[in-house]
Amino acid sequence: MQTTTLDELKWMHDCTVQHVVYDASGDAARSVKIAMYCPLDLGYEPWAGKKVTLVAGRVAFARHLVWGVAGAETVDAIRPGISDSTRQSVDEAKRLGACFPGLEFTVSCHSGSTLEIICHSVECLVELQA
Repeated sequence: MQTTTLDELKWMHDCTVQHVVYDASGDAARSVKIAMYCPLDLGYEPWAGKKVTLVAGRVAFARHLVWGVAGAETVDAIRPGISDSTRQSVDEAKRLGACFPGLEFTVSCHSGSTLEIICHSVECLVELQA
C-alpha cells in the first residue's frame, strides 16, 4: 500500500463500489476500507481499469449514510471536508475535550449515500481487475 493524497482522490468518480468495511480489530486503531473498480476512462492512469482499495487509517470519526438503490453503487466524487452537520458534532466533541486529526474527506455516491471520515492517513492498494 502507498499513501495517497486528497488531491489524487479527486480522480475517483464513476467507480463501482465493491464493499465498505469498518475494521475495529486493532487494539488502538480503527480503519475504514473502501474497495472499488475504476473505469478504464477514469482519467488517472495509475488507477484506470483497476481495483483500488482506499484505507483510511487511525479513524477518529466516520459517518456512513446509506441509501439503498437497485443496481451498482458508484462513487460520484471524493472531496476534502465534511458536512456542516458533522462539523457541528465534531466541534461539540472538541469543546468537551476530544482531539481529531486534520485529514477530513467525504465520499459521495450517485445514490445519495455518503461516507464522511476524519482520520490520520489514507493509503491505497491498487490491483488489476479480475
